[in-house]
Amino acid sequence: MSEEILKSKLANFLVADAEMNDDEVADFYDDVGEGHVDVLAGVLDAFKEAYGGLWVGGKVEVTQRAVRLSANAMNRAVQNGTMDIEVPMAAIRKVTVEGGFVTKIVRLDTPAGSVKFRCFGAKEIAALIGKMSLALALRRAP
Repeated sequence: MSEEILKSKLANFLVADAEMNDDEVADFYDDVGEGHVDVLAGVLDAFKEAYGGLWVGGKVEVTQRAVRLSANAMNRAVQNGTMDIEVPMAAIRKVTVEGGFVTKIVRLDTPAGSVKFRCFGAKEIAALIGKMSLALALRRAP
């Protein structure tokens, strides 16, 4: 039996090792007869350098045990790198909401590092994750 999804939203998440799949994007540009792959690659490289990764479109799901981020089909087709991230609630040490353009950014701090995603309703989903993480910590406390 699969775990109940408490909240699911469209989201973008920051992936440090994401990069453009040059072959797929070049094929697309060839099909439509527009654009230059090298120009797009240069822009994405500059963005990755400035922000520490690329924003990958997909969804976020919150369960009692984890926060799951998964890329949508389009991003899987045009990007290489990590397309799925699962953060166990037990690993979350801090949940914060950061400013962002149009949507706010949710930051999950873990002993292994930080995971960031952005979505509409970021404050509400951050509050839910904080509540679930705290509830799990209290259940495990001696």
